[in-house]
Amino acid sequence: MGSLKKEQLAYAVWPWGLAEKEQMAQALKDIREAGFYCFESVVAAVELFADDLKGFKAITDEYGVYPVSFYFWQAGDYAQDTGQVERSLGFLAANNVKRMSLQAPGKEGGATEEELAAVVKVVERIGELAKPYGIVPCVHPHARTMVMYEPEIDFVMKNTDPDLVALGPDTAHLMVGECDPVEIFARYIDRIQFTHIKDVKRLRDIKVDESEKQGFEIFSGFLELGQGDVDLPAVFGILEKGGYEGYLTVELDRSPTTNRESAFANMAYMESNL
Repeated sequence: MGSLKKEQLAYAVWPWGLAEKEQMAQALKDIREAGFYCFESVVAAVELFADDLKGFKAITDEYGVYPVSFYFWQAGDYAQDTGQVERSLGFLAANNVKRMSLQAPGKEGGATEEELAAVVKVVERIGELAKPYGIVPCVHPHARTMVMYEPEIDFVMKNTDPDLVALGPDTAHLMVGECDPVEIFARYIDRIQFTHIKDVKRLRDIKVDESEKQGFEIFSGFLELGQGDVDLPAVFGILEKGGYEGYLTVELDRSPTTNRESAFANMAYMESNL
């Protein structure tokens, strides 16, 4: 049995914005002051700094906060989805990033087996491309996508090579997908290599926040840790029992106050419950 440590905590910084490099600097300053030393951003940040690796490293060095993953979402086009990752791998490797989160193409109402087979084909190819860099893609079940519900998660896990593809579950998105987060974490503890930690009310109708324009869907309805119905301590117990050594990335799509204040509130919860 292992034990989860504060050093495993990371924070998702995309809510600070992705249009200007100064937004990345502000995010890292805020989360560092809240007590986080690691972060996850999204592929748009890779693209923003693609020609300025030195500038990106200068920001991370200034605040002493470093990336542990970047998040990619699929459009459903094999060449586009694999190509975007392939172009980004050098940047990830240069920043010693060993994980990436992969979101399936958008869809409501459940995916067909044919659609899931296409998802598997893409993520396996990404796994092959990433392996020489020591980077592991982690499939991220997510609301309003082809991998949202339990049978879809099971299909992808059953039909992917564990040496190439891992699972990166999100505690709140699992609940929105009518899964029991504790059960999914327990079932796939041997495949989990990254996690997103956030809260939500059971059966809460989360909606896309149309006022937020980041280039991807942002949901209202997610909550600061401890404010919803996800049994987070039980999830932590599963991870500890399984000897999980990966990162626990706290994420909140939209803060009820400010991103900075939510980072402090979420750190206080994690420190009290790890």
